[in-house]
Amino acid sequence: MAIVETHVAVDGVEAQGHRAGAAVAPRHVTLIRPALCSPIGNWTAAVTPPLGLAYLAAVLEENGTSVAIVDGLGEGIDQHREADGYRYHGLAIDDTIDRIDPRTDLIGVSCMFSQDWPWLRSLITAIRERFPATPIVAGGEHITALPHFCLEDCPALDYCVLGEGEETLVELVNQLGDVDGLRSVPGVAYLQGGQCVQSAPRRRIRAVDALPYPAWHLFPMEVYLDSRNSHGMYLGRTIGVLATRGCPYKCTFCSNPVMYGNLWMPRSPANVLDEIEHFIERYGITNVDFYDLTAIVRRSWILEFCRLIEERGLKFTWQLPSGTRSEVLDEQVCAALHRTGCRYVCYAPESGSRETLEIVKKQVDLNKLTKSIRGALAERMSVKVNLVVGFPHERRRHVWQTIRFGWKLAILGAHDVSIYVFSPYPGSALFDQLRAEGRIPRFDAEYFRSLAAFMNPFAVNQYCRNIGGRELGMWRLFGMLTFYAFSYGLRPVRFWRLIRNLIKNESGTLLDSRLGAILRRPKAKVVETAKSSLRTEPVVAG
Repeated sequence: MAIVETHVAVDGVEAQGHRAGAAVAPRHVTLIRPALCSPIGNWTAAVTPPLGLAYLAAVLEENGTSVAIVDGLGEGIDQHREADGYRYHGLAIDDTIDRIDPRTDLIGVSCMFSQDWPWLRSLITAIRERFPATPIVAGGEHITALPHFCLEDCPALDYCVLGEGEETLVELVNQLGDVDGLRSVPGVAYLQGGQCVQSAPRRRIRAVDALPYPAWHLFPMEVYLDSRNSHGMYLGRTIGVLATRGCPYKCTFCSNPVMYGNLWMPRSPANVLDEIEHFIERYGITNVDFYDLTAIVRRSWILEFCRLIEERGLKFTWQLPSGTRSEVLDEQVCAALHRTGCRYVCYAPESGSRETLEIVKKQVDLNKLTKSIRGALAERMSVKVNLVVGFPHERRRHVWQTIRFGWKLAILGAHDVSIYVFSPYPGSALFDQLRAEGRIPRFDAEYFRSLAAFMNPFAVNQYCRNIGGRELGMWRLFGMLTFYAFSYGLRPVRFWRLIRNLIKNESGTLLDSRLGAILRRPKAKVVETAKSSLRTEPVVAG
C-alpha cells in the first residue's frame, strides 16, 4: 500500500503540535476501553483501570468537551466469553455499543496491545454499523506501530492517532466538521483515495506537569478498588500513577521508540505527590503502582521524591511493578525506597546471557544488577525479576545461561521470577527484522495469538531460528519451576509464609498475590461460549 506523508506549514514553520486551546464549540466524545483479552491458559490477568484513557478524558474535559466513558472491563467485571483460544473479560460487543450515547460527536477506541486487534477490529466494525456517520478514531501502541495496516484491515476506522494522544485528540475534536482541518492535525493517519496518508509527526509533550490528573471520576473506580487487583502485590486499595513518560534506551524487542521515541520526560516529584495526595483524599487509596516504562533513571529525582514523602509525612505503600533499571538503585536509594513505603521492585534484565544482552541492545551490567538486588533484599523489599528466552538468534546455550542466572537470583534471595517467551511486537526493531526475513508473512489470527504467548505458559512460539516453540515452552517451565524449587528449598520459611498469606488473604510476594487472586476469584458469568464471531482468515501484512 502506498504511503503519503503530508507536512502542514503554519506561518512558515512545519506544524509539530502545541497545547491546544479550548474547544470552539461544545462537543460530546465517547471513549471506549474494550474488554480485556488474554489466553485461556493464562493463570491470572490484572483487572486495573486504563490510565491512558483517563488522561485523554481529563485533557478533553479541560478543553471544554463533554466526555463519556464506556469501560468494557470495569462495567462487565463479572462476565467473560471464550473463543479462538482467548478469554474476553468484560462486556460483549453489543453491550459495549449499547452504552454509546447516540448524540456523540466522536468515538475513540483504545488499542494498546497488538494481540487484542482481532477483537478491536470486530468492535470497531460493529460500531460503524450502528453509527454510520460518526467519526471513529483509535489510538495506542498497536495503532501507532501499524497505522497503515489497521486502516486497510478495518475500513470502519476513520483516523489513527499516533503516539501520545492528548494534544492530537483535542485538536481532532476542535476540527470536527472540517475534513481538511481534521486531516491537517499533526500525529494522525487516514485513508484517502486508497492511499494511507500520514500527517506531520507531533512533538512529544514536554510540559508534563501541566497535564491534568487522570479523570478517574468517569470510571467505575469502586469496582476496581474493591477487586483486590494490582500490577504488583496487592497491598490495599490501589491506584496507578505515571511519574515519567518514555524511555531513553533502544532495546530491539521494545516498541517504545515508535510510541514515544527516546525522550524520557519526568514529572516533578512534587507534582507526582500532589496527585497521590489528591487520590488518597478522594478514594482512600493506601497503595500506588507506578506504571512507568522506566521509572528510575535519574538518581536525584528518586531521592527528591523520597525526601518529599517524608517531609509531607505521607503514609502509603508504593511499588515498581513494570520492570525498572538497576543503575541508580544502590544501597542509599534502596534504603530511601523502603523507608518511604516501597515494598516491591521488579527488575527487567531480560536475559542472563551477556551475548544476548549485547545483541538486543539491553544496556545492563548483570554484576551491578545483582548488587542492586542484594541491596533491595537487604532493605526487606520483595523482588521480582523478568527474563525472556527465545530471541530470534538464541541457541540452547543462551537459554541455559538465562535459566542459570535465574538460579543465581533464587540463591541470592529474589522472591519471584517470570520467564517469558519472546514475542515480536509491532514497532520493535526485531519485528521489522523478522518481517524482512519472511518469518511474519501475514497478520493472521495465529500471529496475533502468538503475541499473547508470554501470558500463557503452554503457548507455542515459533520466532526463534534455532529452537522449536514446544522446546522453548519446556525450557520456560523448567526455568520457573527450578527457580521456585531453589527459592523455597533454601528458605523453607517462605513456604509457610505462602500458606499463611493465602489463608489470611495477604501478600508478601507476587506469587502470594497471584495465587490468592486465583483462589478467591469469583466465578465469572459465561455469556458466550461458542465459535468465535471474529474474523480469523489470514491478512497480508501491509
